[in-house]
Amino acid sequence: MRMLLVLAGLAVSLAATSQEIYRWVDKDGIVHYADQPGSSNAELINVIEPSTYEAPESSSASTSGGVDSGSSTEPAESPYTSLSIVSPTPEQVFFGADAVVNASVEIGGGTLQPDHSLVFFLNGNRQPAEGGSAQFSNLARGSYFLRAAVLDQNGKPVIQSQQISFHVRQPSILSPQSPQAPKVPAKPTPKPAPKPATPPRM
Repeated sequence: MRMLLVLAGLAVSLAATSQEIYRWVDKDGIVHYADQPGSSNAELINVIEPSTYEAPESSSASTSGGVDSGSSTEPAESPYTSLSIVSPTPEQVFFGADAVVNASVEIGGGTLQPDHSLVFFLNGNRQPAEGGSAQFSNLARGSYFLRAAVLDQNGKPVIQSQQISFHVRQPSILSPQSPQAPKVPAKPTPKPAPKPATPPRM
């Protein structure tokens, strides 16, 4: 093993200079390698030069107009810095089956590019957005989960928002949809009439 390591080291260090390498064994049985014969029984050996390695072309060629082979699965860099849902707010409560939920987003880093589309996912069901917003109506009572995403021309997500939740409730007496009617102040209790003064005795 030691001999192989020595040979490999010499091959790497001397391959570029094309020098002659000699090998001999001394009286103790130790194998030596050098560029000059150190013994009368030294023999000249040939060192095979290592094959050269050419670095692949820069990947900038494929991103600057070249055709990609399609083997890469890494998504393209997003031109947007953030995507967040601004309406509805997290855990917002809507009352009534006829409630309309307006969903809208805020895109950081610029406006939506022409070849991209904005969509919403309500409980996993996809709905396209128009003008950066969408409306949801006829929602049954319960909790809903909403997230948004910007898709490229191939339908792959470029950026996605965090998921939020909101709730639809039915109005009740304990929690009515409209504010309570103002209370009518109670009528003041009439004070008793003062007793007539007793006339003094003569």
